[in-house]
Amino acid sequence: MSLVRYSKTALAFALAFQLVAVGQMAQAQMIGTDSAIQRETAEMDRAYLLDELKRDEVRDEMIRLGVSPDEAEARLAALSDAEVARMISQADKEKAGAGVVGTLATIFIILLVTDLLCFTRLFNFTRCIR
Repeated sequence: MSLVRYSKTALAFALAFQLVAVGQMAQAQMIGTDSAIQRETAEMDRAYLLDELKRDEVRDEMIRLGVSPDEAEARLAALSDAEVARMISQADKEKAGAGVVGTLATIFIILLVTDLLCFTRLFNFTRCIR
């Protein structure tokens, strides 16, 4: 019985030592909501840019310009979070500019058609279709 008792004692000490060691290594800290959101946003932005780099049109254009897709991905991974956010905001501004031009063209076409159908009289160069 002393061997069983000795093994139980040794096991208890080993488990106690592991609990103390894990308790020393894993210490939880409170993080702010804003830092958690920034970290998540940065990860999402980086993933978005990596997905864009994997599109066939983008890869073909990079190869045409002499840039290796693997090198572009490595450089993207080396960018800081602020640089990635700046690239995303710049891309959003470019998309917004194209949207404005498309919207203006659509409005012009609608007004032109309404002039041709005699609903409005905005343009002097159109004639009503009756």
